[in-house]
Amino acid sequence: MPEEVTGPPEERADQLLREARRELSAAPFTPSLREATLLLGRVLGLDEAPLLARGERVVTAGEAARFRRLLQRRLRGEPVAYLLGEREFYGRSFRVDRRVLIPRPESEHLVEALLERRSTLPERPRLLDIGTGSGCLAVTLALELANSRVVATDLSPGALAVAAGNARRLGACARMSFVATDLEAALGEGELFDIVLSNPPYVAEGDRDRLSIEITDFEPPQALYAEQGGVAILLRLAALAARRLVPGGWLACEIGDGQIAALTSGFARVAPELEWAEVRKDYAGKPRTVILRRQPR
Repeated sequence: MPEEVTGPPEERADQLLREARRELSAAPFTPSLREATLLLGRVLGLDEAPLLARGERVVTAGEAARFRRLLQRRLRGEPVAYLLGEREFYGRSFRVDRRVLIPRPESEHLVEALLERRSTLPERPRLLDIGTGSGCLAVTLALELANSRVVATDLSPGALAVAAGNARRLGACARMSFVATDLEAALGEGELFDIVLSNPPYVAEGDRDRLSIEITDFEPPQALYAEQGGVAILLRLAALAARRLVPGGWLACEIGDGQIAALTSGFARVAPELEWAEVRKDYAGKPRTVILRRQPR
């Protein structure tokens, strides 16, 4: 009797997830074990809850192979947001890839701080987002602030393409314009704004070795590192805000750990027109968002 030819053995979803979680738990960085479910769900076209409820589902050999390829990329440090191609921010899904930083939950504090000040804004506020990256800040504020007009700049054409794509997909494009420039150099000299905001590069070059390989090996370095202990771009932001803000306008930006002292003296030197309004801490209790106001006339 001829030997029976069989296909690859069937695998169940829950078996694949157990195997993946074991591998993730042994990774040299700290991935969430939940990521196994997210990656398998993407391959199978299932959200997290239905996948967990149907652990007995049979996974084809092709699906299992695609899942394991994604898992191996994750085990080499590639962020799950890049593997999925998206990250949620302020309740919306933003497309991301290696041209842009991955939006962080801490950046939502900047959005919240500005929305709390909406009563101080004119009926049609103008916003300038410096180094927009994925556009998560600019697009969110364009949608949350009625009648706003947002100019988003970035030195990277690739980042601007990602941001513009997010604006189109989320319905904010009509309120936004995108400009490829270093900070705001390409804008008209007399163009003024009610808000200048930014999540700029603020990691000191000397701190590179303290970061996870998920950041150093995959996220764009031009969006991470700055000179002068990480505050060089922040000081330039303060100086341009002093020029670009209307009287009573707001500057909101993220900062790095331990930079408050340098920024207090530095901002006073380069932008004496700005007054400190708030320092907001992140989820770890560290100062992360600073809000300053241009002195009203």
